[in-house]
Amino acid sequence: MSGPEQPGTADRTAEATAQPSVDKLSKTLQRGAKISAIVLVVTQSISLIQTLAVARLLSPAEVGAFTAGSILVNFLVTFSEGGLRAALIQREKDLEDAADTVFWVTLVNGIVMSGIAFAVSPLIGAFFGGDVAGAVCAATAAVLAIHALTNVPDGLMQRRFNFKRRMIVNPSTAVTFAATAIALSALGFGVWGLVIALYASQIVTLVLTWWLAGWWPGRGHFSFTVWREMARFALPLIASEFAQKGREFAEAGLTGRVLGEASLGMYRYGRRIAALPGTAIIQIASYVLFPAFSRIAKDAGRLRRGFLRAMTALWVTSLPAGALLVAIGEPLVVVALGEQWRGAGLVLMGMAGYGPGMALGSIGKESIKGTGRSRLLNWVTGTSVVVSITALVILLPTLGLLGVGMAASAEALCAGTLAIVIGMRVAGVRIGDALKVLLPVLVAGVAAMGATFVLENGFFHSDERSIVIGLGLLMVDVLVFLGIYLGLLRILAPSVSRELASGVRSALRRPKKRPTGSDAAVPEPEPEVVPTAAVPTAVGTPTEAIPSRPAAPGWNALDAPTVLIASGEGVETAPPWAVAVTERLAITPVAPSTHGHTNGHTNGHTNGHTNGHTNGHANGHTNGHTNGHTNGHTNGHTNGHTNGHTNGHTNGRGPGKARPGHPAHARRDGRHERDAEPLQIVRRSRHDGS
Repeated sequence: MSGPEQPGTADRTAEATAQPSVDKLSKTLQRGAKISAIVLVVTQSISLIQTLAVARLLSPAEVGAFTAGSILVNFLVTFSEGGLRAALIQREKDLEDAADTVFWVTLVNGIVMSGIAFAVSPLIGAFFGGDVAGAVCAATAAVLAIHALTNVPDGLMQRRFNFKRRMIVNPSTAVTFAATAIALSALGFGVWGLVIALYASQIVTLVLTWWLAGWWPGRGHFSFTVWREMARFALPLIASEFAQKGREFAEAGLTGRVLGEASLGMYRYGRRIAALPGTAIIQIASYVLFPAFSRIAKDAGRLRRGFLRAMTALWVTSLPAGALLVAIGEPLVVVALGEQWRGAGLVLMGMAGYGPGMALGSIGKESIKGTGRSRLLNWVTGTSVVVSITALVILLPTLGLLGVGMAASAEALCAGTLAIVIGMRVAGVRIGDALKVLLPVLVAGVAAMGATFVLENGFFHSDERSIVIGLGLLMVDVLVFLGIYLGLLRILAPSVSRELASGVRSALRRPKKRPTGSDAAVPEPEPEVVPTAAVPTAVGTPTEAIPSRPAAPGWNALDAPTVLIASGEGVETAPPWAVAVTERLAITPVAPSTHGHTNGHTNGHTNGHTNGHTNGHANGHTNGHTNGHTNGHTNGHTNGHTNGHTNGHTNGRGPGKARPGHPAHARRDGRHERDAEPLQIVRRSRHDGS
């Protein structure tokens, strides 16, 4: 089963399903995390503005009716995807067939789930005791089919570390929903304004995702064999998602049934604000860490280091965010939304542990999925179900909305702890190394929380002030909290504090310009650095090194270009421009090897061509360069390495001579490894046999 391939899309489809490069993966991940964080701040800010505005325009009962009506759609979306998008990201072979297979399976699932939601909508209305909830359920049923169409293009972009979705799709979706919901709520559409806004945002997501992904069904073919293979990987993911969505379904359902639709509206907004840190963690971790762990799963060292760095970054930010909610959660909601939403503040305080729990769970789950051991998630799923149901049954009747929030925190913390423990075993991380990160952050966060709680509830009472004064006092609370937290963290864990500061500086540093278009999706691998120590010393090669000169003050050798000086026969001095360079640099002589191998080829052959020929050009011409030049380099040098080094091999010189009038070529692309050796300038004589 396959659709017709559209004209002009073959190349883009092939690119979309190509294997991503793992060269310089750490830099790609840093860039991806930075982009995701920046975009997330934008989208969450838009979402927060929308929440504040709609809360002033609609009553808690109206928001509760929308929540009750859309609860089934949010639950069934798990089955429409079927865990196959994650399987597509993790898969290494038959990707074109896999993409077509996932597309048709998820599309059929989405249509079927839309029909189920529409059919059972009267039962939703009866359960919540109102016709509005049932009508909203029927009206939002088609969202499942629309969402199913985005699974494959979104998964392929995520697999390729293509951050266009983060930069373009997510903000566009947030703006569309917020603008539509606010405008229609102000015009008196009530709950139906939110329904229309939901459809508008989903359509924008669909159009932009397909446009940016560059994929079209039909290049591959539907395969039952591929489906079965991917389904085995996806089944534990479905169970995990089922547990999570089932818990949310139970929380919302029981809250609305026991406490009423008004309390359900407060639950929705309280949970929405409390989940902002957790949502940030899930989006960044799933979009960046999962494909990254999938690519480096076979490299034990990189996997272990990546796991620890990810755990440090997410824990050091999520724990203080949750602790701060305990201290100022209720007054924050009252000041921002109004007195009628005070119940949402109780949910917010109760869910303080949700963000930290999701941080631990996300790192553990993404590492488990990335290494292909998705069956281990069944333990996390079982723990989540048992803890969630038990806590909800105990806490909801006794503590009301606060109990609902506390049940969510208990589930996230228990499941997250188990997930991180399993993930540590998968990644080979020792418990002692993890505790060095987790415990100091926990102590600092709890201490800052206690001091801020006393300050707010004992002295400030921000919820009893005007909006302006209340916001000012809350800002003071935040500053006091951060001061105590960062100060204690610097004392208890200096290395973690330094890493946090380094991450902040890196995030604030102006990024370098990068190519635009389709080439910007995956960064080009940077040139390989060949340290001096890696170059073997050979005997009998007549190489003359330019005398060293002291480095000028303020000169940074890391910024130096790589220069090759090829002197002609009888030339005993370097060109003036090269001498000017040596006045600023400390030069180290290098002794080249005599093997002349380039990627396993001898005599300066490149890609199986002889006599300096490259890609069918005669006389050593390549891209307009003569006499054995390759990409503007002399003596058969390739990729800007000196002494004929290509991909770590030495002396891969072609037989061509240096072009008259061009004694040397310098490579100045500005991309140098921080641990690279100082610049080496070598003058090569033709008497050495070249």
